[in-house]
Amino acid sequence: MTTIHPHLALDIGTRKVVGLLTVPGPGGLVIKAAERLEHQTRSMMDGQIHDVAAVAEVVDRIVTKLAAKAGAPLTEAAVAAAGRALRTFKGTAIRARQGLKEISPEEVFTLEMEAVQSAQEELAQALAEAHSPHEYHYVGHSVMQARLDGLPLTKLAGQRGQVAELDVIATFLPRGVVDSLQAVLARCGLEMTGLTLEPIAALGVAVPQTMRHLNLVLIDIGAGTSDIAITHKGTVLAYDMVPTAGDEITEALSEAFLLDFPTGEAVKRQIGQKETIRFTDILGQSITTTSEELTAALKPAVDRLAAGLAERILSLNGGPPQAVLLVGGGSLSPGLPVALAERIGLPPARVAVRDREAIAGIKGAANVLAGPDAITPIGIAVAARERSTLGFTLVWVGEEAVRLFRPTKLTVADALLAAGVSIKQLQGPIGKGLTVTVNGALRMVRGTFGKPGEVLLNGTLVDLSAPIEHRDRIELRPGAPGQDARATVGELTGPQTAQTLYVNGVAHQLPLYLLVNGALAPADQLVADNDVIETRAPATLGEAMGLLGYQELRAESLYPIRVGGAEQTLRQPKWRVTLNGTPTNPGALIQDGDRVEIDLAPAPVIAEVAASLMTGGGRIRVRCNGRLLELAAGEPVLSRNGAPASPQERIEPYDEIGLIAGEGGPIFIHLLERIGFNPSPPAGKSSLVMRVNGQPAEFTTPLQDGDEADLHWD
Repeated sequence: MTTIHPHLALDIGTRKVVGLLTVPGPGGLVIKAAERLEHQTRSMMDGQIHDVAAVAEVVDRIVTKLAAKAGAPLTEAAVAAAGRALRTFKGTAIRARQGLKEISPEEVFTLEMEAVQSAQEELAQALAEAHSPHEYHYVGHSVMQARLDGLPLTKLAGQRGQVAELDVIATFLPRGVVDSLQAVLARCGLEMTGLTLEPIAALGVAVPQTMRHLNLVLIDIGAGTSDIAITHKGTVLAYDMVPTAGDEITEALSEAFLLDFPTGEAVKRQIGQKETIRFTDILGQSITTTSEELTAALKPAVDRLAAGLAERILSLNGGPPQAVLLVGGGSLSPGLPVALAERIGLPPARVAVRDREAIAGIKGAANVLAGPDAITPIGIAVAARERSTLGFTLVWVGEEAVRLFRPTKLTVADALLAAGVSIKQLQGPIGKGLTVTVNGALRMVRGTFGKPGEVLLNGTLVDLSAPIEHRDRIELRPGAPGQDARATVGELTGPQTAQTLYVNGVAHQLPLYLLVNGALAPADQLVADNDVIETRAPATLGEAMGLLGYQELRAESLYPIRVGGAEQTLRQPKWRVTLNGTPTNPGALIQDGDRVEIDLAPAPVIAEVAASLMTGGGRIRVRCNGRLLELAAGEPVLSRNGAPASPQERIEPYDEIGLIAGEGGPIFIHLLERIGFNPSPPAGKSSLVMRVNGQPAEFTTPLQDGDEADLHWD
């Protein structure tokens, strides 16, 4: 016959510790033994252990008594953490994806884990703790809303779309709460085999699943805190806590009658149990009063507790619930149900205290566990038997040892979350995208998808939803990032043509004129983020010819020459261009079908540069005996490099262009008149000397511009 070993459940509360040994029974549990002891000092406050040694001493005494009754050592225990420690936060995950690919259950699971990590970040910000995601145990989550391309959906798996989103509510428990409980158990030689939350334990037995379609509020009023749980439409709507409870009632009684705290607690417990109550105050005076007088003295404190509870309930529930159930020792505070009903706006009959009789299927230890303070310890025992507590598992992620608590089967994703590993790290990030504007419209260019990472569980490739066991080892191979977006101007504008232009008889399809941020750009130029791209048809001949590769259309030919003895450089277009048979320039406007002829422009003719020589009525300059004279030149003749030239002759570089006198021009004899030369020889001289440019001259020798003349008697 198989021996059934009893399970140990411990309710380590602010005022007392309760221990239960249970075994399965017909239709429920049988409590084989139960013990309860109060703390001798205030070693716990508001549900949190402050003095580990003092609390461990009380727990050890209880465990020793229960072990004696069990007839065997006790090495394991299920416990509960105070509801005040539970933290709940919303998280959201968004992922861009390939729209034609169906969403797999694995992808949905990964998205949920990313949303949980988003909730961890919210937790860190809310508590302003540098390492808060690692200081809290993740204990579970629920999906609130799924969306695909902005459309709300019930389920994402099997759908197709570009952007998948998930909202979750995730719950977390501080590691410090668990560590302090483990420290107490370790001092007593116990291993924690199950962990639940006090409000969850109480709710599990006081409000079973069959009642949760109703909008009910369960309040577990202990010594230090009042835990609140709200149900509606088959689920738990919210958990919360008010930091006032039975101790505040005791303190109010102590202040009213000058009692120390233990005496005040003892007097409070007699209210309603006895007609007349006797006690001694701190001055040694004996006081005799009635339960009615004590209830009246406590009314202000009870009203404050009721007001605080009502405020939180109305805020969380959005209005009055259908009923309120009170459990815990603090629920026996005199007048509390009536005060709470009045504050919430319910009939007094809708606020009731629940005790052990409300729990079905529990037998045994009725002398120890009978009142409303029995609900939570019995709830802990039931949760442990039903395995709905948070199990303990130790795994390794890389070289890091990770301890996990979860109410359900643990997965690889749970271990990664507990180790602080980013789930996104395994996906391989998408390459950076580009946002550009093309002809006034925004365009998105996406990077490529990254290569997914790999997870190995004990050396075997698995996905994130793979279950894990105690002492498993997990290794990570991070994903590779995708390539950043890359695009050219031509890829974004497309192969478009503006119009047809005939150049030297050949038809050309003109491409669009491409501009990036206002500057001309080739089609193969790579675009950058936030670039502004514009396309337009070429408007001028110069723009069109530039697009066709005629980049030197505006080039010039240079002709260095001398004109009238002065150096100058003649500039003229290198190309001769006609548009539809008419000479034109690069700035001319063009239309579809225009014809353009381009050839090398001929050199300029002499007439184009000799105009300045022809001004002044045709005069030349001659120097005679050192004196500069101007003489009428008659009809001038153009010269090129000293020889007569035609005005239509083409100039070549370094030509010298000038004028020479034509017929009817000045001759040497004209100089005699201009300088007033005396034709009679002076005394002692008889020979007349005439020279032009050093050469002998006659009276009829023609004079040219720039000549040097010499005239004297010898």
